Amino acid sequence: MMTESQSTNKTRVLWLALILFTVYESYRYPLQINASGTSSTYSDTPLALQAGKFLLACPLFALAGVQCFRKSAPLKRWLIAGCALFLGIFALLKSIGDPTGHYVESTFWMLLALVLAWSVDSVRISAIDRYLRFLLIYAVGSTLIEVVLFVTVGRLPALAWEGGLSIRFGGFLDDPNGFAAILFLLTGWSYVRFRGWRCFLIIAAITVMLLLTQSWTAIGFFVLVAFIWTLRAVSKRPLVTALTIGVFAFSILFIIHETALSPSELVQTFLANKRGSVAGHTFSLTEWGAKWSEWVMFGESTYTPFESWPARAIFNFGAAWSFVFFGITAAVIISMRRAFSSAGREIRPVYFGILLFGYYFVFGSLNLPFPAIFPINFMFFLFAFLVTFGKIHSDSCTAEWARNIPLLHPSVEGLQK
Repeated sequence: MMTESQSTNKTRVLWLALILFTVYESYRYPLQINASGTSSTYSDTPLALQAGKFLLACPLFALAGVQCFRKSAPLKRWLIAGCALFLGIFALLKSIGDPTGHYVESTFWMLLALVLAWSVDSVRISAIDRYLRFLLIYAVGSTLIEVVLFVTVGRLPALAWEGGLSIRFGGFLDDPNGFAAILFLLTGWSYVRFRGWRCFLIIAAITVMLLLTQSWTAIGFFVLVAFIWTLRAVSKRPLVTALTIGVFAFSILFIIHETALSPSELVQTFLANKRGSVAGHTFSLTEWGAKWSEWVMFGESTYTPFESWPARAIFNFGAAWSFVFFGITAAVIISMRRAFSSAGREIRPVYFGILLFGYYFVFGSLNLPFPAIFPINFMFFLFAFLVTFGKIHSDSCTAEWARNIPLLHPSVEGLQK
C-alpha cells in the first residue's frame, strides 16, 4: 500500500500547476497589459508573456507524463485519453498552416489537465477546499482593489472606456467573462460549504462581483440558476430567499441611483455601449452555409476566432473534431453529475462547485469561446478529469482503495470521517 508521503509527493506537480496558472495572468491589472482595443489605457500583451505560460507548462507536462506511463487504467479512461490525443494531434497538424498558435491552444490545456489528473493517485478534499478558500479571498480582494481605485482615482480595468457605463471588473484575471466562470465555481462550493449568515454574506459578495463583470452570458445563467433555486428554496428557507432577492434588488437600485439616469435612459445607454460586444458574438449562417464543403470535414484553412465556441470549433476544425470534443465534454459533465448525486457530506460542497462550474462552462460556451480562454479551460478540464477518473477523496480514503473506484461511477462509501 502506498504511504501518505508518497501520495502527497505525486500531487505537488498538480497543485503547482493549478496555483501557478490560476494566478499567472494577475499581471494584467497592475501593469495595464491586456489588449489595447479594449481600453484606452491598456497596451497589448507582449509575446513573452503570452508564451510564458506554455514554457512553464512544458516541464510540468513532462513530469506528470512520466508518472502516467507507470499507471494502469480502465478501458474507458484510455478511451477518453485516446480521444483527447486525437484532438491534440489534429490541432497540431492544423497549426502547420497557421503559426499563430490558435489551433494548438484549443487543445493544449485539455491535454495538460488530462496528464495531471491521470498522474496522481488521489487528491484530498481538504486540499481542494483550501484552494477554493484562497480563490474566494483572492477574488474578493482583487475586485475590492479595482473598485476602490476606480471610485477614488478613476483607474479603469481592462474592458472599460472613460465616460462610459460599461465599466467591467474582471478581478485578478482582469477578464470579466473568465472571472465570471470562476465565480460560479465559488458559488456552488460556498452555497453547500457554509451555513447561515456566513453563507448569505459570501453569496451576496459573489453576486455583486458577478454584476460588476457586466457579462450578459453570466448574468443570464445566474438568473436562470436563481429562478430554479428560488422555486426550490422559497418553501424551505423563506427568510434567506427574501434576503437574497432584497440584495439583488438593492444592487440594481444603487446602480440606477449612482448613474443619475432614469431606468429607460440607463437601459438605452447600456445597450448602446454593448452593441459592439453583441456584434462580435454573432456570425452569418448564410455566409458559412454557402461554403460548407470547405470546412465541414477538416475546417477552414485560416483560423477565424468566433466568439461562439460551437461556431469556432466546427468552422475551424471540422465536424469530426467537433464531435469528439463535444463528446468528451458531455462525458465529463455526466460524470460530474453522477459524482455529485452520490457524494457524501464531506465531498458534496466541492462536487457542487465543480458541477455548477461545468454547467456554466457548457452554457457560456454557446456565446463565448471558453475552451480557448486560459485559465478557464485548464481549470475546467482538470477538475472534470479528477472527478471522472475518481481521484477526489476524503482525507480518510487511501490511495489503494481509491484505485478501485470505477470510471464515471465514483463510489463514496466510507467517505465520511
